Amino acid sequence: MNLLKRLDPLHWLLVALAVIYGVALFNHGPIPSMEPRFAEAVREMFARGEWLIPIKNGLPYIEYPPLYFWLGLIGRSAGLPLLAAIRLPGYIGFLLWVWWLARLQKDLFPNWPRWLLALTGAALPAILYNFFTAQSDSLLILGTLIALTGFVRLRTDPMRRSFPWELWLGVLLATAAKGPVGLAITLPVMAIEIVLTAFVSFQPVTSGQRGLSARLAWIWHEAWRLTPLRGIALALLGIVPWYIAAGFSIGWEFVRAVLVYQNFTRFLVGFDHLQPWWMYFQSIWIDLFPLSLLFPFGIYFGIRYIREFRWRVLLVWALFTILFFTVSASKQSKYIMPAAPAIALLGLASLGLLFNPRWRIWIRDALQGWAIVLITFFGVLVIAWLPFHDRKIGGLEGFDQIKAAVAQEPGSVVSFQWPRPMTLYVLGAPMAYVRSSRELYAEIHQGRIKPGDYILVNTKYLPTGGQPDDTKFLPAPQAPYFAEVLRVKAEDPMVLYRVLPAAVSMPVPETPVPAPSHWWERFDTD
Repeated sequence: MNLLKRLDPLHWLLVALAVIYGVALFNHGPIPSMEPRFAEAVREMFARGEWLIPIKNGLPYIEYPPLYFWLGLIGRSAGLPLLAAIRLPGYIGFLLWVWWLARLQKDLFPNWPRWLLALTGAALPAILYNFFTAQSDSLLILGTLIALTGFVRLRTDPMRRSFPWELWLGVLLATAAKGPVGLAITLPVMAIEIVLTAFVSFQPVTSGQRGLSARLAWIWHEAWRLTPLRGIALALLGIVPWYIAAGFSIGWEFVRAVLVYQNFTRFLVGFDHLQPWWMYFQSIWIDLFPLSLLFPFGIYFGIRYIREFRWRVLLVWALFTILFFTVSASKQSKYIMPAAPAIALLGLASLGLLFNPRWRIWIRDALQGWAIVLITFFGVLVIAWLPFHDRKIGGLEGFDQIKAAVAQEPGSVVSFQWPRPMTLYVLGAPMAYVRSSRELYAEIHQGRIKPGDYILVNTKYLPTGGQPDDTKFLPAPQAPYFAEVLRVKAEDPMVLYRVLPAAVSMPVPETPVPAPSHWWERFDTD
């Protein structure tokens, strides 16, 4: 009882979240699109005893650095069920993220109730979802918060001379989780804030130190307080040794794919997730509701009070992160979530300047009440609703039908085009696949695909008329060469065909010549 009396709202929040997420470790199937890829990769790595290189469908997987896979493997090796093993790192990361929010608020706004930012931040819809699904972005979000909290503590303590471990361990985590982007969204924020300070809030030691040289000297002094050489060396320990080991293990083309293609090429060219430049100005309102409604006022006051450190650092943190990912050709709404703490704090801080004390307290109470209601609703959804409906999520019912049909008349299943992670997770991997109709027919004629085997096709690859396309199943599969077994909704609408004996002797159809394969297609990129 004494312990319960000593628990403040922040502790109760952490307990409630731990209960919700603890139950969620075990009570539902994989949530597309992220969880199946991590579940399948960890399953294959664990089965192979492969700890160095992420593997999916039997091929090296280049989408992410290995940290999250390693954490999942540790949980799996400890005896956790597969899905619990891949979720646990993100769930622990969420509790740490909420705790660090309170730590950040204490440094910047110590007079606020210490649970204000933690409670309202934990209830942001995109944050709840992105930590709830197993994915490495959760560790990037956490690492960024730790790094910039460490930066805030260093900048608000001018006498501190020791190594800023919090700052650089946060950068280390962010970099190990997502690669160079961990450096790209933390270090520039620190650099811009220091430079801005020199030109908008510079306090000279003596009246004679007002010139450009004094400001540059001060910038150098503050930058050097970060101990950047040791710090960057520490941060790179999270990823560079793995790049080197991977290069010697399976070849430097893999390193080129996971480092250059996944980070720089996709940033500049954006082979997937192509979105217009204004996407985040649209997605932020729902993702960070309701604090997003206050964000424009936070920007205004941040500019108005840019001479104050706390406004300045939050403004730079939020706007730089949004700008960085806006410039990228590849966009997803979750990419700007590392800026969520700054966006939330700017919004909450603007309340004190928009309203008189009575209204300010009322709105803060309303925001906290909203957060409690949303987290409670989320908990009920996860604990009471999700376990009874999870077979419908990701089309698991459809996959069950496919498995039942194949079990009734056994045969190998071949995917037309690269199989998606949920297909691999449910139906098993490695799964054979073909990239084009020409390859499919060649496999049949050469006996590698036999009568009685199955071809699994996403309906988007079936011909619909118009210009021939080498990605399509041409000509349309039909008797006497193929028999349609069933059509189901299995993550995507899919059709299962069975190869008939006549397919072995069917004339080779004239199908479009496939486009040349890219060098990175020897690896798995989803």
